[in-house]
Amino acid sequence: MSDRRGLGGSSIATTATSFLPAKKKDPSKDRVKTQDKGKPSSPRQRGSASPSPGPGFAAFTKHTTGFGQKMLEKMGWTAGKGLGAGGEGMVNPVETKQRPKGMGMGFRGFQERTEQTKLEAMETSEEEEEEEEQDEIAAPRQAWKRKDKIPQEQTIPSVKSRKAKKVTYQTANDILADVQQSMQQQPQKVIDMTGPSIREISISDIRRTDSPTLMETTTRLPELRHNLRLIVDLSRGDLENLSREKQNTAFRLKAMEEELDVIQQRHKVDEERLDKIQQVKAIGLQLQQISRDALANGMYESANMTTLFGEPFEQLKTKYMDQVVHMRLDAMVVAVWAPIMKYRCVHWNVLENPLLGLDDIKRWRPLLLCNDDMEKKKSSRRRHTKQNDISLEATPFETMMNTIWLNKVRSAINNSWQVREPDAVIQLLEAWQPVLPRFIFENIIYQLVLPKLTRAVADWDPRNDEQLVHTWIHPWLPVLQAWRLADICTTIRHKLSVILRQWHPSDESALEVVGRWNDVWTRQQMDHFLQKNVLPKLIQVLRREFVVNPRDQQLEPLAWCLAWNGILSDQVFGELLDNEIFPQWLRVLYKWLTMDPNHVNYDEIKEWYMWWKQVFTSLGIADHPVLLKWTRRALEMMNAASSGESIEAP
Repeated sequence: MSDRRGLGGSSIATTATSFLPAKKKDPSKDRVKTQDKGKPSSPRQRGSASPSPGPGFAAFTKHTTGFGQKMLEKMGWTAGKGLGAGGEGMVNPVETKQRPKGMGMGFRGFQERTEQTKLEAMETSEEEEEEEEQDEIAAPRQAWKRKDKIPQEQTIPSVKSRKAKKVTYQTANDILADVQQSMQQQPQKVIDMTGPSIREISISDIRRTDSPTLMETTTRLPELRHNLRLIVDLSRGDLENLSREKQNTAFRLKAMEEELDVIQQRHKVDEERLDKIQQVKAIGLQLQQISRDALANGMYESANMTTLFGEPFEQLKTKYMDQVVHMRLDAMVVAVWAPIMKYRCVHWNVLENPLLGLDDIKRWRPLLLCNDDMEKKKSSRRRHTKQNDISLEATPFETMMNTIWLNKVRSAINNSWQVREPDAVIQLLEAWQPVLPRFIFENIIYQLVLPKLTRAVADWDPRNDEQLVHTWIHPWLPVLQAWRLADICTTIRHKLSVILRQWHPSDESALEVVGRWNDVWTRQQMDHFLQKNVLPKLIQVLRREFVVNPRDQQLEPLAWCLAWNGILSDQVFGELLDNEIFPQWLRVLYKWLTMDPNHVNYDEIKEWYMWWKQVFTSLGIADHPVLLKWTRRALEMMNAASSGESIEAP
């Protein structure tokens, strides 16, 4: 018969009834608990789960000096005990486990943890389960107490009151935002050394949440967790690819829009160019019709180019100059110009009217393209790149001037022009030089003018020719420049040197002839010529014919020599005065002052000195430094003589 008791029976009081769900117990864990019941536990001992040392403990010291073990033994440590003052620390050293060669992390379920790590994790989980069971048992027992009377410090924490780690989850929008932000930022390089070779991966491939989730800490349902992780990784990869594709599509769309704008602008430019081409075509037809009408009416003979084609030429010059340059429309202009020029050159007298047709070419020169104009525009680029055009093709204008205009000019210079009448050809070259192509201008100079001048100078006879050579050579200097006339000047100097061999300074014609070349020849050429041909003659005259005589002074030899002042260089002229004139003049003064004092008349000496100063002033050397030096010495000598002092001989 069963013992039935009421509400106040002792069975209820003695039995602790728990309404928590039952837990499945592990016999191995219970066995470990039973073995550890009688052992004292402390927080430090709970944290240490190292087993007793194995038989091979510290066997590696035989390969070393054992310095570390000796230091520990000196500080009180004994083999087989834990570290620390009470021996509650680690007993065994940290174990390591070698991964097979070439195997990556987690390959085919390879366990990275060692036995020591597994044992410590098991002990830690058992302690946590014991604490949870104690909390679960203690909570119902104290449930009858009033919570407001229980001090806050003595409340027993429950399972719900334990603050669990917060798990964060990311939505698809969060992942897309992170991917876009990571793409905008500078990518970071991560070195993966887990495989057989080193490789670089992106930071997004290894990104995880800050706190581990329950799936990452638990060991249950590995297949499901693995599949879920694969699904998450695949979804993340798909989202990243879609985001990257979206961004690339946006970039391509922007590039295509920019390209569309460029194409539209180009299309607009092409339409404008096409319109201008149609207008230029109409102008070309107009030029053709005007040319035909002028040929039929005979207007070629009287009308000029501006009268015939002024209106269409003006339109091309003001509105369509770019088309003229790029489409080479100068051929169209030359096509109507060449027949008129050819007709007029037949009856053209070059020497009588050298400016025929020049005004028309000057006015419409921009329409007549020339390689010289293009060279000026490309000169700076060639200076930087150091490249020259291999070959140049003659423009229509250059061809017209070379075949029509130059032939007429060549015929006139070779057959009609007299060298000693240079004005007509000089006027022709000076007027046409700005508009002529450079090669045509150089052709006229080197092939026509200079050869004829050279032959004329070679035939020139300075003795018998009444016309001085400079009268028909010097007018060419502005056009030809002195460097082009260098060979001709050399021939002239040679001929003058031959004439001056028998020259006497009393003949002033040499001074006139040589003086004309003072600004043409270089200073070095002139000095060399004078020192070789003129200076010896002057020295000879001063030494033989010039005598300082107070009674009967002859000044003609002195005047002949001093007339070369300004042609001789300052240094050469100063040496001539210093060596040939004033020493003789001062010696005469010294003799006069050193005579018997009874016969010396200082008033006559003073008058003689003042007379010579007037002579030097009239000859143009009053302010010459050499003259001032010698007159100062003369005054010193006269002062010394008047004072009765001795005079030093010069």
